[in-house]
Amino acid sequence: MPPKSHPTLPASTELTGNRPTLRVIARSEVLPKPVRELAARDLDFDIEFELIDSVKGLQRVVTRPDTFDIYHQWHTIDLIWTARAIQAIDLRRIHRGREIRARAVAQRSDARKLGSLFDNLFLQPTGALGSIPSDQIIMLPIMHGVDAFGYLPAALKEWPVGTPASWGWLLDPRLQGRVAIMNEPVLGMIEAALAVEAAENVTFSDVGNLSIEEIDIVADALIRKKKLGHFKTIWGNYEEAARSMQRGTVLQSIFSPAIAMLRRQGVPVISAVPQEGYRGWHVDLCLSSATRGEALDAAYAYLNWWMDGRAGGIVARQGYYYVLPELVRPHVSAAEWDYWYAGKPAAEALNDTLGQPAIPLGHVREGGSYLERMSRVRVWNVFMDEHSYLVRRWREFLES
Repeated sequence: MPPKSHPTLPASTELTGNRPTLRVIARSEVLPKPVRELAARDLDFDIEFELIDSVKGLQRVVTRPDTFDIYHQWHTIDLIWTARAIQAIDLRRIHRGREIRARAVAQRSDARKLGSLFDNLFLQPTGALGSIPSDQIIMLPIMHGVDAFGYLPAALKEWPVGTPASWGWLLDPRLQGRVAIMNEPVLGMIEAALAVEAAENVTFSDVGNLSIEEIDIVADALIRKKKLGHFKTIWGNYEEAARSMQRGTVLQSIFSPAIAMLRRQGVPVISAVPQEGYRGWHVDLCLSSATRGEALDAAYAYLNWWMDGRAGGIVARQGYYYVLPELVRPHVSAAEWDYWYAGKPAAEALNDTLGQPAIPLGHVREGGSYLERMSRVRVWNVFMDEHSYLVRRWREFLES
């Protein structure tokens, strides 16, 4: 294993007097405790992590860029760039900048892994965004993956043996009162649209960019179901999702960290491989437009720390993929790599991010290898054109 590198501030940065404090905003599943602790040990400045598992995080970023330095964004890049809440990243200051550029060029001919991530990554000389490589990027890609729903074996009793998993199960009346979904409007609406398509035999022009009329169809269906008592709960973060399944939910939308938590606790949750395809996502690092001086130097050190690969090894244990997988391999065991990335049976019992047993010997990850899973993406997390209307109808659903 190569020696570990510990990114520090550039030599030109003066650290006399008070140490700079880097302010980082992210969702809780993006920054598990071991990642936060490792960053705090490695970096030569203080880090203030603020975990916000709701739309309030995005609202903060858009309206108060002076209150953060780094944002782990996860599908909102168009909005936060247009709002001038973030600044471009100088790729020449990123240790793995050449690899990121090469990956972007390679993705032009293979969009299976990361979808449209690189389509508007680079800042062009005209000020527009595009895929032609330049020295300025608007976000630093770090991790990605796929989500669907999870279910307990008890849910399968409602269908004939061998029935393929479907997003329509989220709205199936046979599971009334035993289903849960998330409260996040963008992701929730995408998953609900997939469910409505499958359950009610309708087809939307673009599940990732619904029209006002299509949003109404989905929202009305959700409200009808909620009034019938279909949803046992609506969760806000992965820990709430795990508790929901411990308390009577048999099928629900779910994130990988919740699956890892449930398996650690002995709950036999199954991660669905929907016949309609997965919802794909990526999480990227952004710099606040208000960050300058020592704080900006600290921010670049944090970005470069993520390029080390060790954090990617930690999040791999909750099912997340790293933008440069080859950098993760030295920081996971052969058995972990084979299970999480190669899709092979676990050669030994594997631990989660907290070092506790989660994957039993012989288990095979649902969906297969990295490429197999990413190739099954039906729709990527995206900020829809009619976002304001979507949020209004989603709030109506939550309050119904």
